[in-house]
Amino acid sequence: MERKKLSNYMIFVATLAIIAVFLITKTVMVINDRHEEKQLYAMHSKVEYYAKKCYLDDICKDKITLEILYENGYLTEEVVNPITKEVIDHGLEIYYENEKVVINW
Repeated sequence: MERKKLSNYMIFVATLAIIAVFLITKTVMVINDRHEEKQLYAMHSKVEYYAKKCYLDDICKDKITLEILYENGYLTEEVVNPITKEVIDHGLEIYYENEKVVINW
C-alpha cells in the first residue's frame, strides 16, 4: 500500500487557510469588544448626563438614585445593560461631587 505525498502546494494552501481563519477570528473578537465598550460608554454617559442635569436644575440634592431620575422625568425608559440585557437596579446611588457625577456601578 502506497502512501500519497502531500504536495507543497497543498501544505501552503492549508497554512494560508489556518492563518486566515485565525486573523478573521481575532478581528471579529476585537471589533465585538470595541462595540460592547461603546455601548457601555453610551449607557454610562446617558445616566451621567441626566443626573448632572437634575443636579444643575436644583431638583436633586446630595445622594440620589435612578428611581429619583425616573420620578422627576429625566429618564423615561429603564436603563438596561446593553451587554447582559439586565435592567439596572433602580437603587443605584449617584453623587455630585466637585462638579462631577459619581456613580457606584
